[in-house]
Amino acid sequence: MCKKAECSKCGKFTWNGCGKHVAAVYDDIEKGKHCSCKPWPGVDTKAEGSTSTTKEGTDQFAELTDSLRKFAELTVVADLR
Repeated sequence: MCKKAECSKCGKFTWNGCGKHVAAVYDDIEKGKHCSCKPWPGVDTKAEGSTSTTKEGTDQFAELTDSLRKFAELTVVADLR
């Protein structure tokens, strides 16, 4: 079962639990008070004006992209040996 929880990063509301009831938790939270630090599986957060394109999210995406690029380069080098 999923339940509402307070995010330790932003102080807004997020969810904890099994992941099967995320939409119900999302619906019970007042608009504008949803945490965007972690995803809401099964919920179309962009329809409600999500702030998923924050600087923090962009920075995390850039870090992940760089990590994947480095991994791919290492994989190619390992294959050449």
